[in-house]
Amino acid sequence: MQTPTNQNALPLVWVDVEFNDFDHFNKSVQEWTIDFHHLDGKPFYSRLQQIVLPQLQLGHTSFNNHIDQKGKSPANKWTFVIMGEESSMFKFNHQLTKSTSTMVIYAPGHEINAVSRSGFEIYTLSVEKAHLHKIAKRLGFNDIEERLSKIDRVELELDQTNSLRELLQSILSYVSSMDDKTITTQGEALFLELLPTKFLKEIYLHAGCTPKRVFKKRHLLYMEARAYIHTHSHLPITVASIAKKFKLTEKTLRNYFQEELSISPKQYITVLRLQRVRDALKTKHSKRISIEHTARRFGFAHMGYFSASYQEFFGELPSETLLRR
Repeated sequence: MQTPTNQNALPLVWVDVEFNDFDHFNKSVQEWTIDFHHLDGKPFYSRLQQIVLPQLQLGHTSFNNHIDQKGKSPANKWTFVIMGEESSMFKFNHQLTKSTSTMVIYAPGHEINAVSRSGFEIYTLSVEKAHLHKIAKRLGFNDIEERLSKIDRVELELDQTNSLRELLQSILSYVSSMDDKTITTQGEALFLELLPTKFLKEIYLHAGCTPKRVFKKRHLLYMEARAYIHTHSHLPITVASIAKKFKLTEKTLRNYFQEELSISPKQYITVLRLQRVRDALKTKHSKRISIEHTARRFGFAHMGYFSASYQEFFGELPSETLLRR
């Protein structure tokens, strides 16, 4: 790639944003239909870097928090995730990554169930389905998309992972340093041909021996219980009542949530209620709003407990949130 000086220069979109506010981050994520939930209440920090071309996106993201992520990947793109060299492990589709050599695969339009912890760092390559199909066909990998649709990760060798990671790092660094965020047609070819080709070659070596994605009964029960909490958190639900509804013991329900989120269902209910109260207090659509009424509306019966929990989780009193509105 060269800094272009001719009329064939093509613009690209460059994003480099730091977030110190979880709500700001949550509203800024584009194209990915993901519901993020901040689970630990620690001060939020994230950095997002992204190169956007019509057929391909390349990015780098990091979090310093315990985040629950549920939703769907873009319907028209395959996304491949390389973990940062020092990244913490994260749970994807109910299974923890083994090492930073684990490449996670987001199939187009598929459900996303992920939980990340402090120290989470990833590099991503997203490629439009039609373009990936064209590259795969040229390479003779005619069955690669069928293989990828049955798995959600591959375990690469360390040198393979390092090579891919260093390539993405160098491209991001180079584009970041460019004054004029454009590339030549030759540079665009490097993006659209070299990157998908290199990724597909590394994946193809391992896709055939990777176990197929497995969705177990306990995963379904956990997802149903989680969804139930989201739609009933304003009601006086308890761990006992949820367990009874899904014909589980309380211990089994707690184990499911600990396994998936590393917190108990009771803690999850409280966090969800606190976040919904905060969202209501921050709204600008009402000139007058009662903290007590809002807290009770979202399931808090005891104001002393609510206020203490709110301050511990968000680092400020409900009244301070209301004043900052």
